[in-house]
Amino acid sequence: MNKFTTAFACLGLLLSVSALSAQEAKFPPVPSAPCVAHRGFSAVAPENTIASLKKAIEVGAQGSETDVYTTTDGVLFCMHDGNLKRTTGLDKPCAQVDFPTLATLDNSNGFDEFKGEHVATFDQYLATLKGTKTRPIIEVKQNGFSDKIVAYVRAYDMVDEAIVIDFSAERVAQVRQLEPNLCCAWLTSLAKDETPVQCAERIVKTLKKINTNVVDVHFGAVNEEFLKIMADNGITVMVWTVDNPKDIERMVSLGIPSITTNRPDLVLEAQKKAAKK
Repeated sequence: MNKFTTAFACLGLLLSVSALSAQEAKFPPVPSAPCVAHRGFSAVAPENTIASLKKAIEVGAQGSETDVYTTTDGVLFCMHDGNLKRTTGLDKPCAQVDFPTLATLDNSNGFDEFKGEHVATFDQYLATLKGTKTRPIIEVKQNGFSDKIVAYVRAYDMVDEAIVIDFSAERVAQVRQLEPNLCCAWLTSLAKDETPVQCAERIVKTLKKINTNVVDVHFGAVNEEFLKIMADNGITVMVWTVDNPKDIERMVSLGIPSITTNRPDLVLEAQKKAAKK
């Protein structure tokens, strides 16, 4: 092998390594959702129902978050708690209910005007959002159906609109592998005795492992130092769940690109005021 052949071989190796690195570092665009309604507009309608979702759309939230479980017979449905009791009255774990039982439940959760509101299926959730300006923000709550989440999002042609969020780093990595064009965010918060800087450093390490560039973090971790570390590492920051007007104002003033809230009306108002300054 002469020196020219050796040089070309080395160059080819370098290009291959560079191409691989570029492939690993390629992330889908982050869908714009400055204001995300938490479980729909849950301050004015029962959480995680089609009623609260429609209220979120009406108020102008650019995203509406929901939590997803599966029934024993394979139907994906929207519910936050691991047990159905708080919102439906049935003392049964979500993972142990079948769809015929689920379909009979009143999920109005104390909202008299919404008496008889049913538990929403994930299919209904996506169908309601389709064609609106409100994006699906999907929190996976259980193992074993990440492939179904991806299949539904693909079926509704919403891969470019949806964001999947999860406290399980392993499930985030799984969804990223199943559909590389689907934006995924790891959910987290400040650990006990952890500083915002330490939290930021932990996020950077975790996101590199699971191949994503978006974090959805509790707003209590966020300050200018935290955000600098995120920016330096190309990480987009979403925050949850911000309801107090002073906290909302602080998040808006820090330029957080996506704020999850039970009060989308207050967040939207604060964002509009900030845009006029």
